[in-house]
Amino acid sequence: MLGIVIVIYKSIEQVATFVSQELVKIQADYRAVVVDVGCDDVDDVRLPRALGLPDGVSETGRLFLLREKQNLGYARGNNLGVDYLLRRFPEIDSFLITNDDIQFISSNVVDKLIEKISAFSDVAVIGPRIVNLQDEEQLPELTPPSIGWEIRRNILLPILGKRLKGRMQGRMEAGYVYRLEGCFMLVRKDDFLTCGKFDERTFLYREEAILSERLKAIGKRMYYDDSVTIRHFVGNTTSKKAPNLLLLECELFGQRLYFGEYAKSSVVAMGLLRVSQWIRLALVKLAIMKRKLRGADR
Repeated sequence: MLGIVIVIYKSIEQVATFVSQELVKIQADYRAVVVDVGCDDVDDVRLPRALGLPDGVSETGRLFLLREKQNLGYARGNNLGVDYLLRRFPEIDSFLITNDDIQFISSNVVDKLIEKISAFSDVAVIGPRIVNLQDEEQLPELTPPSIGWEIRRNILLPILGKRLKGRMQGRMEAGYVYRLEGCFMLVRKDDFLTCGKFDERTFLYREEAILSERLKAIGKRMYYDDSVTIRHFVGNTTSKKAPNLLLLECELFGQRLYFGEYAKSSVVAMGLLRVSQWIRLALVKLAIMKRKLRGADR
C-alpha cells in the first residue's frame, strides 16, 4: 500500500484541483492525507467542503484531512502526515511526498516510480523528471553542495539577483543522485523511518540534502528517473505566502544546520559562512528599506 502526504498552506483551490485531477490517475492502492498547516477558521469550513470531506475522511476511506493551527513547515508537516497514516495503516510500505502544485505529464507516473524503485535494493528515494511552466528542468544535484559556493552566493545574490547563474539547465539521464527535489519524491517507509525521517529543526530549505545525508548514514541513496515527467508550478507554495525576510532566515538557518552538522565543515568555513549570511541579510534589509522609501515618495 502507498501512503501519500500533501502538506498545504493557504491553497484550498489548488489542493482541491490536485486531488480531483491528479490523485485519481494513480492506479496503486493508496491512502492519502492532506496536512493543512497554519489553518484558520475560514479554512476549517472551506477546505473540507472543497475536498468533499465533511467529516475529515472521504467516503472511500482513501483520503483524509489533518488540520494544524500552527504553520509547521515542510519537515514537521510531512513527518506528521507520515505518522498519521502509519497509525491507521501500518501495512503502508512506501510514501509519496508531494506538493499540491503538481501536474502529471507522463501517464502512470507514481506507479512507474514504484516499479522502478523495487529494482534497487540500495535506493530509498526516487524522483521523476520535473519541468516548470516554461518547460525548464528542475534538475537534481549529483554532488553535495559546496560551502564555498554558498558563501559567494550569499554575498552576490542580493547584488546580481537573477543574473547570478545557478545550476546548469539541460536534460539529465537516469541514475544515482545526491539530492532530489522535495516537491515530489517516493520514499521507502522502512528506510525513511530508520534514518529518522526529515530533520524537524528545519522549516523550509535544505530538507532534501539533510535527508540524503541521513540516508547515506544507513547505506541508502537517491535515484533520478527521467523516463517519467511531472510539472511543478514553481513558487506557488512559498513566495506568495510569507515575508521575504522570514523565508531568508529559514534558508540561512538551513545552511548553518547542513554545513555545520551534516557536511562537517571546518570552523573557519563556518565562520566565513556566518559573515556572508550577515552581509546578505544586511543587503536584503537595505533593499526592503529602499522599496518602502520609494513607495512613500509616490
